[in-house]
Amino acid sequence: MRALYAAFYWMAWWLFRPLNALIKYRITPQPTAAHLGLDPSRPVVYVLPTRSWGDLFVLDRLCRDLKLPPPRRTGNSYPTPERPGVLYLPALLETRLRPTELSAVVDSAAADPDFDAQVVPVSVFWGRNPGQETSLWKLLFADSVQAGMVRKLFIMLANARFVYASFAAPMNFREFITQEPVPPEQAVRKLSRLLHLYFLRARTAALGPRLQTRSVVIEQLLASRGVQGAIEAEARESRITLDEATRRARKCADEIAANYSSVTVRILEQVFSYVWNRMFRGVEVHGIDRVRAWAQDHEMIYLPSHRSHADYLLLSYVLYQAGLAPPHIAAGVNLNFWPVGGLLRRAGAFYIRRSFSGDRIYAAVFRGYVDGLIARGYPISFYPEGGRSRTGRLLAPKTGLLGMVAESALRQTTRKVALVPIYVGYDKVWELGSYFKELRGAKKQKESAGELLKAGKLLTKSFGKVHISFGEPLHLQMYADKHQNGWREALRSSPERTPPQFKSFVQRLALANHRRINAAAVVSPVGITAVALLASPQRVVSEAELMEQIGHLVWLLKGRPYSDTFVISQAAPRAVVEWALPIARIARIPHPWGDLLALADRDAVLLTYARNNLQHLFALPSLIANFFRTRSTMEQSAVLDGCRWLYPFLRTEFFVRWEPEEAEEVTRQTLDVMCQLGLLSRSDDVLLRPDVTSPAFSSLSMLARVMGETLERYCMTTWLLAFEYREQGSLARGRFEEDCRMLAERMAVLTGRDSPEFFDKALFKGYLDTLIDAGLVRVGDEKHLIVDPKLQQIAEHSLELLSDESRQTLLQLISRRPGAVPEAPRAEVEAPV
Repeated sequence: MRALYAAFYWMAWWLFRPLNALIKYRITPQPTAAHLGLDPSRPVVYVLPTRSWGDLFVLDRLCRDLKLPPPRRTGNSYPTPERPGVLYLPALLETRLRPTELSAVVDSAAADPDFDAQVVPVSVFWGRNPGQETSLWKLLFADSVQAGMVRKLFIMLANARFVYASFAAPMNFREFITQEPVPPEQAVRKLSRLLHLYFLRARTAALGPRLQTRSVVIEQLLASRGVQGAIEAEARESRITLDEATRRARKCADEIAANYSSVTVRILEQVFSYVWNRMFRGVEVHGIDRVRAWAQDHEMIYLPSHRSHADYLLLSYVLYQAGLAPPHIAAGVNLNFWPVGGLLRRAGAFYIRRSFSGDRIYAAVFRGYVDGLIARGYPISFYPEGGRSRTGRLLAPKTGLLGMVAESALRQTTRKVALVPIYVGYDKVWELGSYFKELRGAKKQKESAGELLKAGKLLTKSFGKVHISFGEPLHLQMYADKHQNGWREALRSSPERTPPQFKSFVQRLALANHRRINAAAVVSPVGITAVALLASPQRVVSEAELMEQIGHLVWLLKGRPYSDTFVISQAAPRAVVEWALPIARIARIPHPWGDLLALADRDAVLLTYARNNLQHLFALPSLIANFFRTRSTMEQSAVLDGCRWLYPFLRTEFFVRWEPEEAEEVTRQTLDVMCQLGLLSRSDDVLLRPDVTSPAFSSLSMLARVMGETLERYCMTTWLLAFEYREQGSLARGRFEEDCRMLAERMAVLTGRDSPEFFDKALFKGYLDTLIDAGLVRVGDEKHLIVDPKLQQIAEHSLELLSDESRQTLLQLISRRPGAVPEAPRAEVEAPV
């Protein structure tokens, strides 16, 4: 019998050789050998999920290509370091049901204390199609663990060019056996169950759940209880027939629903591999191993920052390349135009209107669609900011869709759900020109086929690198346990009821995700060059001085890392500058004393986008540096007090990760690093700035200017609030926010700033909200502001953070604004040293 089996095996091996030449494969993780870290002195046992010689032959080829020990048939002998073994999981599972020759070998190996092995589970997928439940054709050619010999042959022939393999981390066989408090043969059975569970999860993570056809999805959606209730209510209140209301619901469902096609995704991957290589000089991905591990036993909700229209396809592209199932993506209905709309829909996009309040049927259909995605375990992606950032900073989160997703995910009990924050950064965003036109008041151009044709010229330009960084995922159920008491009972008691304060919980959840996005920031060469160069006077600096300043910024981040997930892409200052020069259009001006680097006005404005991506990383160091703009010494306790007071405002505006109670300790650590770098020095409890002739003084001044405009906004808001309240005794909030915007706009013009974000009304609104949270301002009747008397003293001290020129300009503008009392309150400000 064994001889006959061996003959068939070698016959199959020879027949497989022509197909083997056609096979193209992708492997994760990369580099595989380094990730596995196999010990050459111990035997290796590969485990495959199905009985398939085809999978075994592919594994043999992969191991040879990767310089890994190739699998061998070991018969009834133990594997050795020279002769690795291979097991099929079904055969291992059968040993639990009846004695076999394999069970005798495995039990004997488990009982032998001198035998050890490295167990490596390997998943081999022929194609990336999860199969459609109602399509016989796609089920036939989609890879399946239940495929018989003939069907497996068809699958291999159809998908030989699209093989994907995943190697899991090796498991120590002897360590597992000895750790289990059961006899060795029972420990082996437990190991087989764990491997079975692993392969199921690996399959779901790579391919996703089985698909339903779009027509089936729509019919199930229209038949759901929530949609039927909305149809009946609409027919009753609008006095229309049920058929007419149902037609409206069907139209909404047709507008919303995706039509995912693995073939389309595969074609788009090839197309965009070419496109991205033409437009970008690389796509850097960080933290993907973390996501791959979480995807094994969590339903994934991806929540990226939104910088560009390219985000939609880049995220799916990166996940697909990494061997993970592409998500269903919530896209604005403005993108649903021919031919892009249908293409994105087949790549997994489902469409959402900007607003659907008051449209009962649309709201019910959209919620039902989201509920269906969550219930079936599909990965989902949407942008919590609600739109693309025009400034490079994270926009305040929109919580409507997040609330729907969180509620649906918490209601289901079959799987754990992870929210994955994703930082997306570009060396240069192709929409920058239109962004800054919109910030100056220009009307947003509508997406259309005509605009798409114009985009072809983008392929002739280079936009540097793209940086995608996956942050630390947030376990939704655990987060709800901590921040939303009684959520399980409230959600299960009624399909319409949510826990008390659920909106507040969702808002907190959104802010937590934003802070995790910023915690995963990538310090790119263009970004850190922008931070330093835009903080130089007149945006001109010597090349040597710029490299010194970049070096100080890098070492600040290394000395007190912002988080465990942030990344410094390039740390060498010279390499940083050389990379950034052509992309940021930095002009080199030769000079006998050393070259100067300068930015033209328009390029400086555009470069603020890259700076704003990273500004939050330097919020605390820059705040500290600002205390020394007008003084040479300061007691450390006073610095700590100032940071403790101002940190909540920075945290609100920049989504800084530390809790307010952590601010003092982080400030102490930052002061220690600044002293080590020579940016400050310490004498007992007194901090001293460097001598004005030293390079460290130049870096400290640059660091102060990084947050200079932000602190000016805080100062002008506080001063104007105290001044107007003293004059009028009552302030309408809306009117005050508009006064702040106009004051900042006028100050920007007078000081020669071409930075529309400086007078962004949303920033003043956030600062005012923080003053309200701090108890310094209350909102009275008809949204009138009531100001605490202490704010006047705070306003006077805030002027100490400004330069002489900024202080004078601000006081003049406030005292001369229309309707102001001629004489402004006087502020006792320490003179600069």
